[in-house]
Amino acid sequence: MNLKPVMILAASVLTMFLFETACSSDEQLADKQDTSAARQKVKIDIWHWTAEPGMKPAFDAFNKSQANIEAIFHQFPSTSNIPSQINSFLISGESIDVTAQFSPDDLRERVKNNLYLPLDEFLEENHIDYEQTFGKAINDLTKINGHYYSVPYGVNKFAVFYNKQLFDEAHVPYPKADWTWQDFMKTAKLLTKGEGADKIYGSVIYPLDNNIGWSTLAIQTLGLNGMYKNDHETNFDHPSYKQSLQLFIDMQNRDQSIMPLTEFPGQKLDIGTNRTSLFFKGKFAMFIEPIYNIWRSRLPEYRHDFQMGVVQMPRIDANAPTVSPITFSDMSIPRSSKHPKEAFAFIQFYCLTRPDETVAPKGMMPAAALSDPQVIQSVNQLIYSAPGVDEQEAKQVFEDPNTQYVTPETTITVAKKEILQVVNEDVTKAFLGEWSVDEALKDMKQRSDAWIASKNQQQN
Repeated sequence: MNLKPVMILAASVLTMFLFETACSSDEQLADKQDTSAARQKVKIDIWHWTAEPGMKPAFDAFNKSQANIEAIFHQFPSTSNIPSQINSFLISGESIDVTAQFSPDDLRERVKNNLYLPLDEFLEENHIDYEQTFGKAINDLTKINGHYYSVPYGVNKFAVFYNKQLFDEAHVPYPKADWTWQDFMKTAKLLTKGEGADKIYGSVIYPLDNNIGWSTLAIQTLGLNGMYKNDHETNFDHPSYKQSLQLFIDMQNRDQSIMPLTEFPGQKLDIGTNRTSLFFKGKFAMFIEPIYNIWRSRLPEYRHDFQMGVVQMPRIDANAPTVSPITFSDMSIPRSSKHPKEAFAFIQFYCLTRPDETVAPKGMMPAAALSDPQVIQSVNQLIYSAPGVDEQEAKQVFEDPNTQYVTPETTITVAKKEILQVVNEDVTKAFLGEWSVDEALKDMKQRSDAWIASKNQQQN
């Protein structure tokens, strides 16, 4: 019997068996390595109030860029008081590696209660100069006792958006960068027309808005801590407060060029998006809003048929510089975080490195100064481009090197909650015609100072 073919066949079978076994072993080893790598990934918990669809692309981009970190998104439950809810979560023992705040007041309160980790070490390790990166206005507001506890991700710079069709129909020239509040007032009057439900106003100002409201001119003049002289006295007797309140009262009562406060409740115009809807429906010609109004103009709910211009904020007078209020959103690391290094890696990606993946897709301007040409190009396309908007014009307005930025916020917070309530009551009386401008400001000053004295006495 010839055994050679049998031996060859057996050898072939053995070779195939060994090859398949080796492949199977390699696959199992690779699977084990993949599983091991997945297990080794540090998982960090990121909490925010934004709904998941608005955050998912940013998280996907971050996780794709990281070999050793996985960021997990958590949305705070819906509530009427998000700041208080965040405070409760921070002291509850919930796993939170990164969260955000609604306002600088929230930041200061949490720092005061030792809930946040100082970020100075991470900033130094990554060679981040805070003031150079985010600007003086933000630096002065967020630096607390010589330390930094948050990193801004989105910034709101304000400008005047306008309906070019209404300007053209009224034969009114488009506003220029060096215009003043007196020009704004005259322009609004020229653009106002009609009566009743058909009336078109020159502009809309919600008096009780803390950023663009009755005190806008005072904010431009005084900036940080404007409403306080010090921690013992308010500043409501400063001439800029009377100048600002009087201007908008005159526009409402004398010129009838801004929507009266009496019309706000019925249309729920205290809600900003409702004012936005009226602007895109052509019910008023000029609208002071942050940069994200460009992004909003692309949304189906704000569909419109006019070209939208944008121009710098009005100046106090012809000799004054252009000044824009600025607000921002920021992120912090709780002291309870078990992974602060990885948490800062997420913050760095979200706030500094890839705002084209995180911030700009939602129409927000990145807070940080950018240097990567590709990121800059992508961001510009996302925040400045929209049908009916001159992209170059918008870019020139929001990146005007001659514009100065001031914050309407305060680092002094003595009786602030009570003072703001007094302000709302007195400003409302002025706009409803119950009090004169002088009466409103006098009462505002007296009652607010009394609240400060009471709070200081309680602390002593």
